[in-house]
Amino acid sequence: MIDGGIHPASSIPVDRYFLDESGHGGDLASAKELAFAGQPFFALACVGAGDSALLAAELDRLRVHYACGESELKSTKLGKKLTPIAGELISFLGRHRWPLFVELVDKRFFIAAHIVNHLLCGSYGLDNIDMASRNMIAEFLSDEDSDAVLLAYINACETLSMTSVAGVIDLLWDWLDLSDAEIARTAQVLTMFARDRVRESSAKAEDFLPIADESTTGKKVWMLPNLQCLTNIYARLNQSRPVSLDGARLVHDEQMQYAKVLEDSKTLMEQLAAETALPIVPFADYRLRGRGNLVFATGKIEPCLQAADILAGCAMRFARDGKARKARIDEPLRAVFHRMIDAGNPMQATGINLVMSTRLLETLGVPHIPADFAERMLL
Repeated sequence: MIDGGIHPASSIPVDRYFLDESGHGGDLASAKELAFAGQPFFALACVGAGDSALLAAELDRLRVHYACGESELKSTKLGKKLTPIAGELISFLGRHRWPLFVELVDKRFFIAAHIVNHLLCGSYGLDNIDMASRNMIAEFLSDEDSDAVLLAYINACETLSMTSVAGVIDLLWDWLDLSDAEIARTAQVLTMFARDRVRESSAKAEDFLPIADESTTGKKVWMLPNLQCLTNIYARLNQSRPVSLDGARLVHDEQMQYAKVLEDSKTLMEQLAAETALPIVPFADYRLRGRGNLVFATGKIEPCLQAADILAGCAMRFARDGKARKARIDEPLRAVFHRMIDAGNPMQATGINLVMSTRLLETLGVPHIPADFAERMLL
């Protein structure tokens, strides 16, 4: 979560939320190259609406005003119209004090974080290796030229073999050995411990990899950005609501392949919350109170999904263009993105959560909270 220093009035409670994504949130373990087919970022947006008919009418007004034709407003088809439409939509939500939630993920950092949490720290809890240390190692892996390591880990997910896992560890050790950075030495210690675990007779490849989910077709999938984003938004909704999730209806854009994965993960999250087995983190509350209802629909049935698509597309475009152009982003797009930041209130968990390294945030020219802010919040 980032803090732009401006905290608008608190959002009013709503019971209807619309979610859509941009940047393809499919299985990263199936990636063949780290450019991700020109989509290095994934965004999931959630728009709360106190009056669905009013929001649908505003979207229709924007469609007519910007001469977008008779079809739905799709961020991928709006071109230069996306920025002003997103700006007007943010203003509309602000006037009505309806909340917005965005998860924006750098896919490279996402893979690096999985390497840290599963390959290096899989046998350790947060009491042993805290989140700040894990994040520093993930940032180092993400920021530096570690393509061979990241791709080897992707291959290990696909092959599920101890030989592949051992190969990743050896490759990671050699790569870290080339660096003089202090964090590389810390990572090497963890790599050494991981190597010892690999050599144990009882070791299984699954011990070093993320848990696989099963798609609607029965295919095993790993590292789904849309899965992590949905669960975090669900926890953010829980924090933002004054009473409970009971009565909340989450309408997600139709998911032909991953609907089952998302539904199963939401159910598991609710079960773990009942067992008090989920972490305490700032800006999201995984200790769920009640249960919301998750459904999937098309934009034709639920036109308000267009609002989430517009915000997700705008956030993804900002990050994609900013990284490609080294922060030389069109000023109108930058201004709208910063308005999206300012629309959030961290205490209500609204606004944008950026899953990327500090260096990338600086490249994009995006304000970010201090590294120890989360710890100070919990003191």
